Amino acid sequence: MVVRLPNWLRRLAKRAPQQKAKELSLPDLTSDLASAGLSFDRWYASLQGLGSLYAELSAETIDHLRSLCGDRISTTITAANQILAHQFDLLGSGKYTPIEPERAISSQGYRPIDWYLDPVSKLRFPQGIPHKEWNLFQMRPSQEADIKLPWELARCQHWVTLGQAYRLTNDDRYAWEIAHQLHDFREANPVGMGIHWTCTMDVALRALNWALAFSLIGQYQGLPADFWRQAYEALFEHGVFIYGNLENNYEVTSNHFLSNVVGLYYLASVFRDLPQGRIWNQFCRESLEQEIQVQVLDDGADYESSVPYHRLVTELFLGAARLAEFRGEPLSEAYCDRLYKMVDFLVGVMRPDGLMPQIGDADDGRLHIFTDYGTWQPQDARHLLAPAAFLLNEPAWLQQAGVTGCWEAAWWGFDIGQLSPKDQPPPELFKLFPQAGLAVMREGGHYLLVSNGVVGTKGFGNHKHNDQLSFEYHADGIPLLVDPGSYVYTSDFAARNLFRSTGYHNTLCIDEEEQNEMRPEWIFRLFETARAETLDFRVTEQYGEYWGKHIGYQRLSHPVTHERRFRLEKESGALFILDRLNGTGKHQLVWHFHCAPGVEVTQVERGIYQLSAGNGRFYLRTPETLEGTIRDAWYSPSYGVRLPCRAIDLSLNTELEPVESWFFAMAGEACFTQPQWAAQLTSILQSMALG
Repeated sequence: MVVRLPNWLRRLAKRAPQQKAKELSLPDLTSDLASAGLSFDRWYASLQGLGSLYAELSAETIDHLRSLCGDRISTTITAANQILAHQFDLLGSGKYTPIEPERAISSQGYRPIDWYLDPVSKLRFPQGIPHKEWNLFQMRPSQEADIKLPWELARCQHWVTLGQAYRLTNDDRYAWEIAHQLHDFREANPVGMGIHWTCTMDVALRALNWALAFSLIGQYQGLPADFWRQAYEALFEHGVFIYGNLENNYEVTSNHFLSNVVGLYYLASVFRDLPQGRIWNQFCRESLEQEIQVQVLDDGADYESSVPYHRLVTELFLGAARLAEFRGEPLSEAYCDRLYKMVDFLVGVMRPDGLMPQIGDADDGRLHIFTDYGTWQPQDARHLLAPAAFLLNEPAWLQQAGVTGCWEAAWWGFDIGQLSPKDQPPPELFKLFPQAGLAVMREGGHYLLVSNGVVGTKGFGNHKHNDQLSFEYHADGIPLLVDPGSYVYTSDFAARNLFRSTGYHNTLCIDEEEQNEMRPEWIFRLFETARAETLDFRVTEQYGEYWGKHIGYQRLSHPVTHERRFRLEKESGALFILDRLNGTGKHQLVWHFHCAPGVEVTQVERGIYQLSAGNGRFYLRTPETLEGTIRDAWYSPSYGVRLPCRAIDLSLNTELEPVESWFFAMAGEACFTQPQWAAQLTSILQSMALG
């Protein structure tokens, strides 16, 4: 399905190329300085005095960080030392050292980095291809090669870590490493040539991380003057490229275009007193105000149907808002209100352990990484909560941010004073996010997240999975049934389609059909057919309940509508599910239950399965008419990583009556073994069936 752009969005898209044409007549920093009547030395001296970016800590703040979180100091320096040795671990690669095979070690002993290596397949992507002639699927070295790995390295988010290490130690090796890598990158990647100019999102993220790194080492006087000129010439080249190659040529915009805008906004801050910087600044501020209304739903969720991408988009909007505030030019109240809702959504869907559920795609993209470079937990979004709390004046978020949040907020330039909050779990919550199609029930370590949303990005479904009426369930703080995650994109089409398929989610699959149409070769599209709908959401003193349906199986030769009702009991954490099918004809029905890694499954008897995890035992009770199979499966906690787990599939070949129902119950051992349990099930079933 193709969604047409609103007229106002079209007008903006048409306006941008006209601005670009004017801008591309300014080819480099030298001519822009001349237009402003400035020499580089004068401009650079002014830049140092202004403080253009926020990652500038006072000596007092660094001293406070030493006393508050000395372990963060150690891990940052350890990470920086690994970067000095060119040791990386990106997107599930495992540790590797990308050594450039053709260029020689410099006279200063610097060994060039191989910016073109996929460390997993051990293959190199081709060099020297103009970015507009690049074709990934025809030019990659093999089908298994994953371009995201060299792209991730070339985002240069490790430069910020080097800059932090310099600020913490005054060891000039970290500053010199940035200087060497700048020369290395420019030599291997001339502007517009090769894979590191084929995705403007990556160009923009690289540019803003370079800018932050230059700011962090700006106090070091040992680097030659020509380094600084080359550094800011390179940044300027990135700005010109970004503005000339914006990713807003599709029917809809996404996190890619937003990254373009945010990256360019950081450069606009650096070059704020030059003609080009002022043009970029106006364009970026207008685009930010527009995109937060376009890409964020009314309930605060990013519209790409993915919780991990929601975290990335929140980070992008938050970074821009922080920069705007730092410059004394805050974005609008409407922008901040929308951003507040985004953070509120992020806290809302958190699991009891503080991690994010893996709803939809995940590629671990970041704006910048101030905490635990190389070892950060991609499911953990709590680093954002302290900066958000300071920026949006919401102290409650600091309770989930903890000490790590203080560390992060300090590098965002906030005055953390003597703040020393404790890590606390997310608060109790029963809430429906209606536009996102997510319902959250969280209390006392029990957690249920129901997914039943539309195909996001206005019907494109670029990061949506077939997870209608699927769910994630934790009891007593233990993850039991989970969303499988995402794993990889272009390097394995079969795995890509498996992880986003209906049959890999905790829902019902009929006749091996997908809920929303999925074409195997279209790995970034889903074609909406399910049209998910929430019928009811209610919360009582005893339980929370969600009731929804989708019509994805109406396109079968014998159409079927799937309705599902969930009930989570607050005190016991017991979960009840009632499935109702409206339709007729012969069908194959398969219910899938995807267990978290570490959960052991055994069949106790027909219709009863024991799930063991930690020190707990839990029981899933199913209709005895269903044939059960316990099998191996995968869970992906982050991009490029998959862990073995177990799954339960329950199947039935049947001739449907017009309306039929199936009832499932899951509870801990103490609840399940109560003598009155069977009678309670009958009562609950009747209650749920009656609605």
